[in-house]
Formats: sequence, C-alpha cells, structure tokens
Amino acid sequence: MPILRFIALLCLAGGMSFPAYSDSNLIQLSQSPKWRALLHYKAQGLNNVEYSEVDDARFFLSKAGKYDPLAELKATVTAFQQQAEGDEAAVCRFPARLNWLQTVLPEKNFTTIACPAYDDWYEKVQGDALFLIFPSSYINSPSSMFGHTLFRLDGKQGHQLLSSAINFAAFTDANDDELTFTVKGLTGGYPGYVSLVPYYEKVNEYNHIESRDIWEYELKLNHDQIQEFTRHIWELNEIRFDYFFIDENCSYRLLTLLDAVNPDWQLAAPFTYRTVPTDTIRALEESGLIGDVTFRPSKTTLIEHQRLQLNAHLRMIARDLADDPYAMARDDRYLTLDEEKKAQVLDIAYGYTRYLNLKKKDTDPTLLKRSLKLLSLRSKVAVTGDAFAALEQPTIRDEHGHKTLRSTLGATEDFLEVGFRINYHDWLDNLPGYRKGAQIEMGDIRLRADKSHLQLQHFDVISIRSLGPRNRFSQPISWQVNGGYERWLSDDLGQVHIKLGGGVGYEVGPGNVYGFLQTQIANGQRYDHDWRLGAGAEVGYLIQKDAFSAWLSAQHLGSVFESGDSTQYQVGVGVPVGKHQQIRVEWHKQTWRQLEQEQARLTYAIYH
Repeated sequence: MPILRFIALLCLAGGMSFPAYSDSNLIQLSQSPKWRALLHYKAQGLNNVEYSEVDDARFFLSKAGKYDPLAELKATVTAFQQQAEGDEAAVCRFPARLNWLQTVLPEKNFTTIACPAYDDWYEKVQGDALFLIFPSSYINSPSSMFGHTLFRLDGKQGHQLLSSAINFAAFTDANDDELTFTVKGLTGGYPGYVSLVPYYEKVNEYNHIESRDIWEYELKLNHDQIQEFTRHIWELNEIRFDYFFIDENCSYRLLTLLDAVNPDWQLAAPFTYRTVPTDTIRALEESGLIGDVTFRPSKTTLIEHQRLQLNAHLRMIARDLADDPYAMARDDRYLTLDEEKKAQVLDIAYGYTRYLNLKKKDTDPTLLKRSLKLLSLRSKVAVTGDAFAALEQPTIRDEHGHKTLRSTLGATEDFLEVGFRINYHDWLDNLPGYRKGAQIEMGDIRLRADKSHLQLQHFDVISIRSLGPRNRFSQPISWQVNGGYERWLSDDLGQVHIKLGGGVGYEVGPGNVYGFLQTQIANGQRYDHDWRLGAGAEVGYLIQKDAFSAWLSAQHLGSVFESGDSTQYQVGVGVPVGKHQQIRVEWHKQTWRQLEQEQARLTYAIYH
C-alpha cells in the first residue's frame, strides 16, 4: 500500500546521515578565493588557464588537484573524515585547510587526532609578530641583483636573531656554469622551496658576508592571521615550486603566502610577468600592511660612515693600525693623537679586521691577534662611548625610489624616438633609493622614426655596470657586461654584440673616475666576414646626486683580426622633474674607420 511504503521510507530516512552540504555547495566553496589561495591557483598563459603554481604531487590529495580545485576539495573533505593516525594523516599535513574547512563546514565530522610532528614544530616556531626582511640589492649575484625578501617570525625565542627566518629560494646546482645558471633561472629549471632557518644565519649571510644592508618591515597582521600564516607554512614544508628569476621568484612567492592568509588583499595579482622586490614592498605599503621599519646596516656601510668622518691622515693611521697594531702602538703618528682621535682610528681599524674575518678574504693567521691587540689598545683610551657620530637610518628607503618600468619619448635633430625598459635603473636615472655606481637594465628598447620609416635603434637584453670606488678600506673590482643590438650613427648599420669589461674606480671630487679594459664580440654587415672581435678600454667620470646625475665617457676598441678601430664619446645629464619623471640630455659621437657622426638627444622619461 502507498501509505505503508511512505512510512517505511520515513523510517529508513531516520537512520540515514545526509551530508550537510550538497555538491553544489562544494562547487561554490571550490570557487572561493580562500580555497584557491590555499592551493596557489592562478590563471596563467595566453589562454588564461587556471591551475596551481605548486609543482609537487605531494601537495595534492587528488590526482587532478593541480588543475581541478573541486576535485581537490572533495578529496580533502573525504580525507579529513577518514580514520587515520600519525603525522601522515591529511589533517596533520594540511592544518590551514582544516582550519578553514572547519569554519565553512561546521557540520562536518572531521577527524581529530594527535599530530606530534606538527605540534612540536608549531610550538617551536609560533610567533606573535611577522616581519618582511629586505636585504638590499647584491649586484654580484644574478639571482639577487634586485634585492631579496624573506620573512621573520618573532615569538618566544627571546631575541630577534634566534627567531625563525622563512625563506623561499631556488636550490641551484653548484656545478652549473653561468650560462646554464641563467637559462635555468629564466625558464624554471631550478626547484624553489620554502625553508625555515634561524634568523642569525641570514643576517650573517646577507649583512656580514655579502655586505648588504637589511631593512626590517613589521607587518600589520593580527594574532589569528599570524597563526594562519604559520599553519600554511607547515603545509609547504619540502613542497616544490618551479623557480623563475623574473616573475615567480622569492618576492612573488611571499606575496602569495600572505594572500593565503587573506585573499582579499590580492597582493600577488598585479605581478603577472615580472616581480621586483622593491615593487612588492610598495604593494604592501599601499595596502596599509607595513608598520614600523628598522634599518640594519652592513659592516661596509658602518666602516664607510666612519671613514667619511676622518681626514686623509687619520684614515692612513687607521689602516696602518689594522695591518700592524703592534708597530703602530709605538708610532708617533698614533701616540701624538688626542684621546678622541685615538678612539676613532682604533674603532675603525677593529671594525675593518672583523670585516676581513667575516668575509674570509684574509687568511693571515695573525688576524685574530691583531683584533685582540686593537681591543687592548682601545681599552686604554679614556673615551669609553661611541667615538663616531651615530649612523642615522636613511630617510629614503629602496622602495621610495623611482618605479622600475620606464617609458621614454625623445627627439634628435632628425628623428623622434620612443623607448621602453622592463627593468630597472641606469647611471643617469633618478638616484634616490638606489645604490650609487650600480646599473642594472633588462629589456631596454628604443625605436626611431622620421617621416618615411620606423627602425630599431637600440635593444639591450641586459646591461650591468658596477662601479665601486676603491679606498683604504675597500678595494672592489668594477665591471660591466652588456649584450644586445645597436644601430651605429656613423653608417646606420646595426650589430648584435656582447661586451665584457673590468677595471677600477676612485673617488675624485664630487664623483668617481673609472677605467675599464674591455672586449667585445660583434656581428654586423660593416665587418669583414660579418664578425668582429674587439679589445680596448673605456675611461669615464660619473657624478650621481639627488638633484642630478652626469656621466661622460670615452671608449676605444681595436679590431683583433681585421683593420678598423671604433671610438665612442658620450656625455649625459639626467635631471629629475619629480620622483617618477626625468628630463635627460645626451650627446654621442661615434667613429668607425673613416666614418664619423655625432648626435644630441633630448629625452623625457616616466617611471611606472
């Protein structure tokens, strides 16, 4: 009878447990920004296909999880309801997912078990303050030439140096040559991992060994957000991401970690094709997430600050003290100094010996004895406090400099020019926020047009110049590398070239004078057999001030296997007309064999 069948169905229903959420509910949850942020989903490629940036199958509970957020959500919900024990249980491996699903699916009966490994780790690293750490640019490392970012999680460790540093970096192969290193770095050939180490290890690496200033930015995260961040870091333990130097690098990955805490921030969204550390700091600042900022100067910054407070005579005494404090302790040049000056020369001499020890450049077995002798001499000086004026925190930080994309509009007597540069800074760009003597350019292109045609005038794939003035306490090698395309003024013919150079620079007057020995390989129609190997030199003078920058240079290259020399002269002046704008005036003269041509150019640049 129908009524009996209806009663029977009711009885059966009373003994059944229906899921609190239907498939339609799970579909909706799988599209939520939080779930996608936890799985690091992102629309990628020209077709805007969405999939996870995680490149490790262990991160997914569904075989389709990398490409299907719904499949991964269903697999996660199922795994969280299964009876399992031990640290490999899903609820132990993915505490951030569990915490969120317990909030949005409160009716689900998720497994509750002990997770010894996670609980022990969490107890050690949990913190109540999160900092973004920015070691400034390091031009001698391709992967850090724009700077680097990492996190520091402060908790119960008792001292900042004992806190946990949370770093995302590429694990490179020490056997790879420079070309292989570059190709792999640009194409995702290296794995990137999130790792935790004591903060003092990073301070020693960046601040001491590599002599990089460090900025520490406190992030305005509340307690719950910091705990959510910590849970997600555990989920990424030993999980691989493909590492790309240009876009999916250290700074980009850190923004995605913060987006996993609160996807409404959308910090990583603007960084589609390129990510520069200073740009990511600007993004955090614009989002109101940066609190107090602390500056941790490097040893070389401190030594230079002290050196500039001494005259040439005292600098010589200080260096001689560092080299042989035993002899200098009896030298009249030292003995006749007043107590304040003795304290100054001893302080900088001791700092210099410690710098040599940290850099591991000085293998002299007497180095430790010299340091101890300097301390002994210092203890006998009546001045007990700081002998030098304190180093003040710079008023303009790196992220307060001009933006890193640049567009230009220029004019010569006969042509109009338009240009665009992907990265980053050259010697004539606005200086505030950037290092003196450091030029790093990538993808710098300039097109020239007149009434009849448009042509490529200049394209630098990469152009790096590092000019460090030498003095008694610092002896850097200045160098350059440049590769790209250039159309010559003298014959209007183009060439593809690679140029390498090395030399020295010295501080003279308001700027630095330098000299490079150079070699160049070029391919172009002007050369016999289309190829040229050139060798020669460049000399120049560079002034960089907040109000303007000026550069003049002369370069001569002789051909190794054919007749024909080339000479180039250049004068340029750049004047800021705002933080992100500049007017530039340049004059060039080029000669090749008997051909000679010169040109003046006026350029307006905007940084964006």
